[in-house]
Amino acid sequence: MSGAPDIEYRGHFIEVQSYESDGRRWRPKALVTIYQAGTLHQKIVTAPGEVLCDSEEAAETYSLALAKQWIDAKG
Repeated sequence: MSGAPDIEYRGHFIEVQSYESDGRRWRPKALVTIYQAGTLHQKIVTAPGEVLCDSEEAAETYSLALAKQWIDAKG
């Protein structure tokens, strides 16, 4: 999803930012953005440190699910 447009989910925008770590494994990460009352709010959502994925695609899928879970949990 690198270079892909943001994904809209429940009024939030998700930008997947997974990155390659040491050992050619991928760390899931996403930036969640929402505009409320004319103000930009952003939250970086990352997987727990022990979570590493074998491919960029797997990390992106995990990141997107993690961001959606965070959005759902905050109501």
